[in-house]
Amino acid sequence: MKRLILFLVLCTLFTNSQAQKQCKLTYVSNEGFLLQTGDKKIMFDALFNHIDGNWCDSPNDSTLHALKHAKAPFNNIDLIAVSHKHRDHFNVDVVVSHMLHNKKAYLLCPEQVGEILAKNKNYKEFSNRVTLCTPGEYCDEKLTVNDIPIRICRLEHSHYMEEDTINGGKINRHRNIENLGFVLDIDGVKVFHCGDTNPLNEKEYSTFNLQDENIDIALVERLFFAYGKASIDILNKYIAPKQMVLMHINPRNKSAFTKHFKEVDNVIIFQNKMDSIVLEF
Repeated sequence: MKRLILFLVLCTLFTNSQAQKQCKLTYVSNEGFLLQTGDKKIMFDALFNHIDGNWCDSPNDSTLHALKHAKAPFNNIDLIAVSHKHRDHFNVDVVVSHMLHNKKAYLLCPEQVGEILAKNKNYKEFSNRVTLCTPGEYCDEKLTVNDIPIRICRLEHSHYMEEDTINGGKINRHRNIENLGFVLDIDGVKVFHCGDTNPLNEKEYSTFNLQDENIDIALVERLFFAYGKASIDILNKYIAPKQMVLMHINPRNKSAFTKHFKEVDNVIIFQNKMDSIVLEF
């Protein structure tokens, strides 16, 4: 009888341990996600406005209302992480509205985002819940924000080459953008969000050695698979996640990505905005 009781206790402990390695992931738009695990709720790059055109997903009116007013499922958010200031990742009015309606939320963002927020008349009402962090090139920083351990990596923004009207030739439009990657440890689940990373910057990824983080789920730029073997090798060698979610997919190209990864078990592509999936590790 004692052995049976011990066995049942061990089974219960094992089951509870397994339950801690579960998370619910909801696709909001573009690179915007809501992650729920344990008693924590985190949003990445989800607080932005409607965008005209079909080059990226953006929130519809009902989702935008819920984001602004911290309504379900965006109520009681613990942490909002913003990778960079571009309008398909961040909108000052949406962020300010959410922070005013949700007194629990903390915001983590680069200084360029902080500069925009500081110009808003209501910024002082929640500035004590804002953490600005912009590591130098090839540098990272470890912080704990609202009891959530986070590693922040400075990741070069992907290139957008255009004509240099002053000096001639081509110039990278995004060369001065502060883009952050986040590694979060949430109740034992390791999550990585890369923002608009340059998936060909091997020097950067070899410096950070994210493969040592034992990442459960990586929210990664679709460009890792658009540039061929070089970027895929970087993903596999220096990030090596158990599961991947592809982000920043042009809606017109989503069917092609879905078809390509149909038989790949560890790559997830969300079909519709506000779809959710529960992952276990």
